[in-house]
Amino acid sequence: MKTTNILALALLPIIGMLTACSNDDAQIADRMPITLTGTTLTLTETRTSANTDLNNGYLENGQGVKVLIRNTGSNGDWAGCIYTAGAGGTLTPPTIPPYYPLDETNVDIVAYCPFDASSTFTVQEDQTNNDNYMASDLLFASKSNQEKTPDAVPLQFEHKMAKVVVNVTAASASGITEIQTVTLQNVKRQVTFNQTSGVVSNAGTYGNTTVRLVKDGNTTTVTGAAVIPAQTISGTLLTVVTDIGTATYSVESKEFNAGKVYVLNIYVGRTSIDATTQITGWTDTEGAIVGNATSTGDPFLTFTVNGATFRMVFVKGTDDNIAMNWGNYNTSNAESPIIRSVTIQGLSDYYIGQTEVTNKLWNAIMGSKPSGQSNNGDNYPVAMVSWDNICTATTGFLDKLNNNNEVAEQLPAGMKFTLPSEAQWQFAAMGGKHSRGYTYAGSSIAVADVAWHSGNSTTTHEVASKPANELGLYDMSGNLWEWCQDWYADVSANQVFPKDYVNNTTASKRVRRGGSFNFSAVGCAVSSRFNIAQTTNAINVGFRLVLQNVPAQ
Repeated sequence: MKTTNILALALLPIIGMLTACSNDDAQIADRMPITLTGTTLTLTETRTSANTDLNNGYLENGQGVKVLIRNTGSNGDWAGCIYTAGAGGTLTPPTIPPYYPLDETNVDIVAYCPFDASSTFTVQEDQTNNDNYMASDLLFASKSNQEKTPDAVPLQFEHKMAKVVVNVTAASASGITEIQTVTLQNVKRQVTFNQTSGVVSNAGTYGNTTVRLVKDGNTTTVTGAAVIPAQTISGTLLTVVTDIGTATYSVESKEFNAGKVYVLNIYVGRTSIDATTQITGWTDTEGAIVGNATSTGDPFLTFTVNGATFRMVFVKGTDDNIAMNWGNYNTSNAESPIIRSVTIQGLSDYYIGQTEVTNKLWNAIMGSKPSGQSNNGDNYPVAMVSWDNICTATTGFLDKLNNNNEVAEQLPAGMKFTLPSEAQWQFAAMGGKHSRGYTYAGSSIAVADVAWHSGNSTTTHEVASKPANELGLYDMSGNLWEWCQDWYADVSANQVFPKDYVNNTTASKRVRRGGSFNFSAVGCAVSSRFNIAQTTNAINVGFRLVLQNVPAQ
């Protein structure tokens, strides 16, 4: 494909062809320059660069954009020039701009950046700096049969690469003080790019791509992004280097599609890095802005109230039937629950607390910590709180949290904090749609690796001091029992419950799930169901939040 620089176009002896400026003032008066704007990218994500603003919706200010123009219906050469992106989507033409043809012929316009992208395009191996990230993010726009107009022609750019976002968090008790680098492995970095059609194909040339990390002063919770060609990857995908070790993560036939952003949440646990790294499933977000608490479907939402920060993890629901094992409490032998197979006819999307509610968060809302706990430190799970302490209207924790002015400003529209239903609790404990079918939350064999129970503990422990499950949730097994919304009732074999089931039929006790530091490993199984009077304050019972859409009253 041959391009001709627009600055030399006035020398071409082609009558009626679009031309550049000449020194003939009379001709200039008859010509209309072609003005363009680069609008917000209308694809599956907003334009993001590798700086602290990951949600910039326009081309980078000062970025060069190659623009190719020719008469509609012509098979001739494309004329090319460089426009410059400005604030708010403006595109500034060169000193001598292109002009519409004098004979009123319409024109075809294509544009791409980086402006120097060739027919063989390679993403940068090192995307740790902004220039290399921008040089890798191939964008393309086109406008066919554009008639002459004094108005700026809007160009809507599409991403021709896939974007990978990584959110890396070191658990509070992991001993890690710095997450140093994150590198994508086994990436095909080179493609063939047709500059006039925008078609990208034939990903090839294997290599690694180092992700730029945004630390913002916090070296144990970092966010990064890199762009790669569309491809399918098998084998080692990711390497995370910390100050005390290196973790790797592998995938099997993971597909990356152009124009989509893939979010990977990485949680590094307490013991050896490579043994305890927990990674959630991939999320193909459709227009969601990563990490922004206003967009339902984000991989997580972070809230701060009175100095206490907590994170809610997104759980993708389903309209399909969900098979679960529910254990009826055995009054004659609590160590041997009676397991029944049940079906939940689907769950709506929701968010669930990454950890149990901590003393710090309880204190931030209620003004003091409960007395009588085995551990009263800020990062320990709050205990000695009854179901009534949490759920009573006006004076309970949930109402005070939802009505807190600072929290209200951060809440997505129509959503409220609640206790989880036991169906929501178990679906999340199982790993949601990314479940590997574990007996406990994060393991099938070594319960001590993922849970604090009576076999390895005599007291509560700080939250997130054991590895997380498939969704990146901590302590779903062990540490403290967790209150659920539901009244407790035994279930029958093969019982079927409707979508978003909550048992609101009054009974004598409420459901508690997950096991605790002073109960055997039996309670840590995701299927175990126990009960307790809702007025009970106990040293081994706490709770976890759910954030979900609540119908207007």
